[in-house]
Amino acid sequence: MKKTILFNLIFFFISCDNEPDSNITEWQKNKNIWDSYQMEKYSFDFRANCFCVDEWVREVNVSVNKEVITDIFFTDDSLKPTILTLNDWYSINNLFDIAKSSIGEAYKFEIEYDKKYGNPTMISIDWDSLTADDEIEFYTKNINQK
Repeated sequence: MKKTILFNLIFFFISCDNEPDSNITEWQKNKNIWDSYQMEKYSFDFRANCFCVDEWVREVNVSVNKEVITDIFFTDDSLKPTILTLNDWYSINNLFDIAKSSIGEAYKFEIEYDKKYGNPTMISIDWDSLTADDEIEFYTKNINQK
């Protein structure tokens, strides 16, 4: 009987994934790719999906210079937001920070990364299983180094 229990325990531990957390490993791999491009000045398209202000749900083009957002305009009509300010959107590094936080803190999350630049292209987060309407999704595309 003891041999059977010992065998089952050994089998259980061998069959477990003993590698470091694969989500944080994947995050770090992609962050390293992003950092390797050393983009100080770039733009990208961004939109959110959430229970929030309409301007944040519409797709915008975000221009960034040394981690400061310098311009925002809606991609469908080139108009600038009138309710939200430049500080209400995120740079790619801000999105990496949000993605990393979701790995450690969220009830459920999913992150997809760009194959070339490594930046998050989709971050889907449900922070708390017991809280309604706290889910949020971020989408990015069309990275353009300036």
